[in-house]
Amino acid sequence: MKAWAMGWKETGEIMEEMRRGDVRRSTTTDFAAFDGMALWEAERRPPLPTSGLIEQQRLFMKGLKALQR
Repeated sequence: MKAWAMGWKETGEIMEEMRRGDVRRSTTTDFAAFDGMALWEAERRPPLPTSGLIEQQRLFMKGLKALQR
């Protein structure tokens, strides 16, 4: 198990370095393409029935009650 875990640790480090290299080599064109895809997806989705503020307040109250225990 220890060897397996060390293998994944090393793999994770290699993958992180690859990701950083990809970000360093990216251009504004790359980001514009991603932005365009995100906007296209957002426009395809139907609007949500609410703004989410009620759910946010519910979660805040849940967190407050947990802190008060």
